[in-house]
Amino acid sequence: PIEINSSDELSQLAENFNRMAYTIKQKIEGLEEAYQREQRVVRELAILNEFMGDISNDTEMADMLRRFAERASDLLKADGAAVVARDLEGEEFFVSTYELVTQGFLDEILRMKGLKSSSLYLTEVVVAEKEPWQLSGKEIGSMIYIPVSSSAGMTGVLVVFDRKEGFLEHHEDTILSFAFQAFQSIAYQRQLAKLATTDGLTGLNNHRVFQERLEEEIMRAERYKRRLFLLLIDINHFKRFNDTYGHQTGDAVLQKLASVIRGSVRKVDFAARYGGEEFVIILPETDCENALRVSERIRDKVMKQEIVAGNEKITLTVSIGIACFPQDARTKEDLIGKADTALYFAKDGGRNRVVLYSDIPVEKG
Repeated sequence: PIEINSSDELSQLAENFNRMAYTIKQKIEGLEEAYQREQRVVRELAILNEFMGDISNDTEMADMLRRFAERASDLLKADGAAVVARDLEGEEFFVSTYELVTQGFLDEILRMKGLKSSSLYLTEVVVAEKEPWQLSGKEIGSMIYIPVSSSAGMTGVLVVFDRKEGFLEHHEDTILSFAFQAFQSIAYQRQLAKLATTDGLTGLNNHRVFQERLEEEIMRAERYKRRLFLLLIDINHFKRFNDTYGHQTGDAVLQKLASVIRGSVRKVDFAARYGGEEFVIILPETDCENALRVSERIRDKVMKQEIVAGNEKITLTVSIGIACFPQDARTKEDLIGKADTALYFAKDGGRNRVVLYSDIPVEKG
């Protein structure tokens, strides 16, 4: 700056110069700040674009959430991140890219902050902790946690851990923007995957996914020397239902059976609509007694279903054929064929029955 010693013209000139220099300095600082903001936005968009490319071929929720955690950590230059989320079917997922953070540890933090309940109901927007945490014998540095939700109803919490320099105010804006857009993309991708793998009427898996899954389960059973059972289920006289009561009643019958099947199997089992009025269930790592038990449970529950068409109550029954790998068949095609043969004998023997392929006399099978 120019020193001002008097009130003459030179002093006035110096004062004007200093004022101009200060204004220029402010503008330069403003431009630098704007440039830094712009660079942050460019980087955020680049990472978001990479993330979108990452998940474009993903169908598994856990894989997409892991990529979400990785990119969030990259964006804030942090040591790691963790996500807990619940999808539209109510299934809960947890992933962590930070070795110190287990699901129990994350749950403890979120409960303390009021960010997690049994329904993953979220109330906060963004909270940054700048001081290190000591919890369950572990020390965690700065963290930032962001509740996220999609327009379709998926919910979750993203927590990013240990940025050495701590989290600044602009980090909250950056991660909030990224998390919102990324989580919406995950929900959308999840919906697309569901549409590609789900039967639209019943909500069960579709035929294509069944074929893929059966092949995988057979390979797994072969590798670990275990058995699996295939159930083929057919609604008795289904054509008569459609012809007599109309397609709406027929659709209601299919949905009723799908509901019974869903309520009769384990999480590890795989149920699908095979086609028309036929359904299939893969029962991995089980025995003959359990396969029969599941089949009889389904048959019994179906008979107890109330279906009303007009003023008439309709009784619904099913026939079920069961085949076992590797006892009855060594290939996917042969296993389906043997289950179909068992189903034929169930229907030929009077319907509303369960038949094991291994119980069919050799001369008939």
